[in-house]
Amino acid sequence: MANSRRGIRLRRVKWPALFVVLPALLCACQDQEARAQNAALQARVEALETQVRALQDTEVTALPADVGKVTAQAAAQNCANSLTRELETFRQNSLDRRYPTAAQLALPPACTDQRVNWVARGAQEYTFTITDSGGLELARQSGS
Repeated sequence: MANSRRGIRLRRVKWPALFVVLPALLCACQDQEARAQNAALQARVEALETQVRALQDTEVTALPADVGKVTAQAAAQNCANSLTRELETFRQNSLDRRYPTAAQLALPPACTDQRVNWVARGAQEYTFTITDSGGLELARQSGS
């Protein structure tokens, strides 16, 4: 019985040691492929962080020099697109497939405060420009 008690005592001593050794053994058994995937993901995250930092640095310098000019050009192009849409819609709905006369056409809301200059205007063709107050052409559209 002394041996059996001694054996039980040894088992009791081994169990706490097993709890200390078991996590170390489990960590050592980690799959090599999982380690490689973790390393690859870490490298990818670092590359993406580098790209984000580079984009943030260039974002400040990438703004146009004259925001007002860019806005005016965008508004002029929007007006030109809306006016072209009005002209083409009128032509598609007309029986003789012609563009509207000056009396039949109302400028679309996008052309409010825009200078629309008709270069050519007829029943079967049109050309117009949108200019700023100084006469600089910002947009041009034609149709036939």
